[in-house]
Amino acid sequence: MWGSQSWLPPAFQPAHPSKARRDALESASAGKIACPTRSQPACKTAVLGFLLLALTLCAAEPKVPVTALAFSPDNKTLVSGGYQEVRLWDAADGKLVRKLGGLSGQVRAVAFGKDSRRLAVAAGVAGRSGTVALLDLGTGAITPIEQAKDEMLAVAFSADGKWLATGGTDATVRVWNLETKAPPLELKGHTDWISGLAFSPDGKLLATSSADKTARIWKTDTWKEAFQLPVQITEPVSGVAFATEGDLLAFAVGGPEERSVRVWRTQGAFTEIDSSRPGMRNQIMQTRPMDTGACMPLAVTFAKAQPHSRMVVGCTDKTVRLMGPGGNTIATATGHTDWVYSVAASPDGLRLASGSGDGTIKIWGPAGKLLLTLGEGATQP
Repeated sequence: MWGSQSWLPPAFQPAHPSKARRDALESASAGKIACPTRSQPACKTAVLGFLLLALTLCAAEPKVPVTALAFSPDNKTLVSGGYQEVRLWDAADGKLVRKLGGLSGQVRAVAFGKDSRRLAVAAGVAGRSGTVALLDLGTGAITPIEQAKDEMLAVAFSADGKWLATGGTDATVRVWNLETKAPPLELKGHTDWISGLAFSPDGKLLATSSADKTARIWKTDTWKEAFQLPVQITEPVSGVAFATEGDLLAFAVGGPEERSVRVWRTQGAFTEIDSSRPGMRNQIMQTRPMDTGACMPLAVTFAKAQPHSRMVVGCTDKTVRLMGPGGNTIATATGHTDWVYSVAASPDGLRLASGSGDGTIKIWGPAGKLLLTLGEGATQP
């Protein structure tokens, strides 16, 4: 059930209107059904019925899941990823500002550079192709970075904007130097899909998560693997995030045997290990599982708060969990009608966003109060 490719939820499949439904509506709306003069009344009744059927089919069309979210560094824009496009929303009032298309397949991940103009996008069509591209949000220009034979699933910028990490179904993490534009560094170690990437706030560490049931920590001065977490692997890991303070790493673990957010402390992890204490390394690698109950966590991020940043978790039980660094649940936000695939927090921590299989984005206050619901139609308070 939870094999190498079955761990990903249904949103990780191409989401677009079915050809039959598109053809039905296009044929009707284009007037391709002609009525003989002698039988016009009956024929027109049939055509009207066909139109109603076509419109009903399209109205019943499944929503495109929102599988990627990111707030801009200046707090002004929220970007969401859908099918073949990203959407730019005003983070204050939830108004749709712009759509940028021309992308390949479903957008799986988005990440801002150090400014609010450059956006990295990972997208693709399952089993066919994958791309990572840089979007200039000012001009709409798309610059391809990486092409693959299957979907690309994760992207992350370093805080200084120099490095871009990418990952997909080939189990290899690639790190691109955007200043020198040299060929990418390849980080090998994972044995299954790369599900998440995150640089530490100080840029010294890169965390990667995978369907191979591990999260791995890489030192960016050498690009060597430092740790594999957890010590005892249990279930696939679907996302990673560093606390804004840099002292914690959280990663989402989900499957039949464990549903939790595991937390690893970075402090003291890179002190010299005493060779006379063989268990010291295992002690440093210990992670704390924070049980999420009915929620299988699909995404995790941190939101700035006092006295410490909080975890924001997207769940299969259609909720968004706000959790303290000790694992206590601060709030459970409800309102989505399908799994929550993506979460994001504004840099100031005052707004949280969640994207769901129901096709909507919800904006929450820092305590989990619903502020706005964003969708294809008008924004709803």
